[in-house]
Amino acid sequence: MKKLVLILSCILALGACKEEKQEVQAKPVIKIGASLPLSGNMASIGNAAHKALIASFKDINQNPKNKYYYELIMENDQMDPKLVNNIAHKLIYNDKVNVIISYFSVANRIVAPMAVKNKLINFMIGFGDDSLISPYNFQNFLTVEAENEAVVEFFKKHKVKNVDLIYQNIGAADEFLAPLLPKLEAENIGYTVHRFNKGERDFKILISKIKESPSEAVFIYAFEPEADILTQEIRTQNLEKYIAYNDGLPMTNNYLIYEGYYNIGSIMTSENLKKTWGLEGQNAAYAMYLYDTGKIIAEAYENAPTQNKIPNADELSKYLHSKPKYSGLVGDFWLDEKGQFHSKGQTTIVKNGQMTTEE
Repeated sequence: MKKLVLILSCILALGACKEEKQEVQAKPVIKIGASLPLSGNMASIGNAAHKALIASFKDINQNPKNKYYYELIMENDQMDPKLVNNIAHKLIYNDKVNVIISYFSVANRIVAPMAVKNKLINFMIGFGDDSLISPYNFQNFLTVEAENEAVVEFFKKHKVKNVDLIYQNIGAADEFLAPLLPKLEAENIGYTVHRFNKGERDFKILISKIKESPSEAVFIYAFEPEADILTQEIRTQNLEKYIAYNDGLPMTNNYLIYEGYYNIGSIMTSENLKKTWGLEGQNAAYAMYLYDTGKIIAEAYENAPTQNKIPNADELSKYLHSKPKYSGLVGDFWLDEKGQFHSKGQTTIVKNGQMTTEE
């Protein structure tokens, strides 16, 4: 009898799966191609982005009212320009995706012109709006202006009147530094700028100099491995000032050396979402921007007016630009005429080796 019940249960389950599969197959499929660094130096962040996208489209596809089914095609670009180029060609010409998601400026600058050429919607995650070159390119990430506003608010909150600014000599540094300085001057916050080159390993003299300066805080724009080495020197010399970083801190694989230090920038993924997405103990920086991007894409497809079976890129772009405000896991945000989504920054502090919202 038990065997008969089990057999009947299996038959019913198979029938239900078959009906669900037929329902999915009856819907037009929207292919979403994503190029992420799933291995290499940025693998921790790339894999978090991967899981956030999987969660986003899983949640989307569970809505029975959707007109479309969303298929995610994931590729590993290792943040290598050659791989990014090859993957973009594969996604566009072989997989014939409807939308591409690219991650960080290396990929964004390669994929953006290809999206224009092929009239394909491209969602970019990363700083810098230089890749917003057509109505087909969109960027969903914290802007330079929003990060600098958060930096100034941090200094004001902690009554900082003088700050040492340490900036790594990389392409985006001046893009952040130039607009920050007049904001500091407007708030009567004094500053000294220090620059160092990529590949530098000895920061003893720099930190000794800053230790003797009249500043109450140090703000650092740098990325690993230099950021980790610089921070270890700060620890070694016991620099007792507010220590804060741009969004480079979340890219480290060793939060422990940053214990008690601040990060000012994008919205960090909450512990609850880390658990839900299977990211406990992992670097989940920026993951919520990927989740929200999936939701934005689906909303546009489900609601864009169209005379076609599936909305084309022009119809999607028109719909996206027609909405003044959006809302997601990162909070409320809005889209400007260039295709940049604007949201607020956040300050977090490293406690017990984990990043948490500032008290």
